[in-house]
Amino acid sequence: MRVSLRMIVPALALVAPAPLVAQTPPAPIVQVEGLRQISAHVHIIPDNSVPLVPNVGYIVGERAALVIDTGLGPRNGAAVYDVAKKLAGARRLYLVTTHVHPEHDLGAQAFPDTTTLIRSTDQVKEIADTGLGLAKVFAGRSAINAELLKDADFRKADVTFERDYDLDLGGVQVKLIAMGPNHTVGDTVIWVESERVLFAGDIAMRNQPAFASPRSSLQHWLASLDRLEALKPAIIVPSHGPTGDGTAFIIGYRAYLTEVRDRTAAAKRAGGGIDQAVETVTSAFDGRAPDKARLGGAIKGAYGEAP
Repeated sequence: MRVSLRMIVPALALVAPAPLVAQTPPAPIVQVEGLRQISAHVHIIPDNSVPLVPNVGYIVGERAALVIDTGLGPRNGAAVYDVAKKLAGARRLYLVTTHVHPEHDLGAQAFPDTTTLIRSTDQVKEIADTGLGLAKVFAGRSAINAELLKDADFRKADVTFERDYDLDLGGVQVKLIAMGPNHTVGDTVIWVESERVLFAGDIAMRNQPAFASPRSSLQHWLASLDRLEALKPAIIVPSHGPTGDGTAFIIGYRAYLTEVRDRTAAAKRAGGGIDQAVETVTSAFDGRAPDKARLGGAIKGAYGEAP
């Protein structure tokens, strides 16, 4: 099916412009009462589009259950674990995070030692390289963030893998896939093939893509989208925001990143330097990508990769 770029970029329903009057955002607390089932073996707690709250996932098999993401700090992690106990009962419990940003990973320490934490080696390296730097930034933004992140630390992996890891939960097979430097260096997606449910992290969602690591690569991100599309998901659960049907998020991200790449390459060929390229390409989007910081990050990445 041929899709018009004119149709796709607005269809991303990208984040709305900031209101004229500043508002205090809701506290970044995982609302466990929102738990809902989206397929035979998969449940989620939606983030309700609250900043610094992830979409939390649970995949429950006959013998074991897998939890995906933990919330910001031990208090959220404990709430996410309580739901896991109710869903899993006496089943063995596994835990994985889509990436190591604080709202996804720093609740892991609230899970008991009997929980098996699985990490890609990319995540292990990223934690070693960046530590708690971003957590300190988040903690400095508000009193509630500081409270939630008090004494938070990364939990050591019980199992590590290089590229992918197959997990048999009993009656449901789950594949964990290390995706490389997209949003972060340690992006990990979770694929439930029998139900065609994909937990895509920040690689494909409604909000504009965010290049959060100096190693993030636009070229690599586009290749990752091809890999995800080849899975033919029926449901995409992103790190943040509403779930998506089929491959719409993937198609939208590809259209956005391709336009950024092509416009930036043209601006670079025209001369004027990186700042001029950011100004030129931002102007060309003309309100279709309202988060200018994220757009600017994508343009700078594309400029560095352009010939």
